[in-house]
Amino acid sequence: MNQSAGKVKMKKTTIELTEDQYFFLKEKALELQKQRKHYSIVSIIRDLIDRDMKDWQRKKRKSS
Repeated sequence: MNQSAGKVKMKKTTIELTEDQYFFLKEKALELQKQRKHYSIVSIIRDLIDRDMKDWQRKKRKSS
């Protein structure tokens, strides 16, 4: 599938969280939003999840 110029490929992700995980993630996102006022909470949460997944994959590769 070709992308048109100027369009960003988006990926929809659904995750399940425990209440504790959700609370921690939301608190961290609110804390980061104070630093980056123009970012939405959703984009901050997405960034946190992406960063965590990359760290997890890197650690997984190192242990293999």
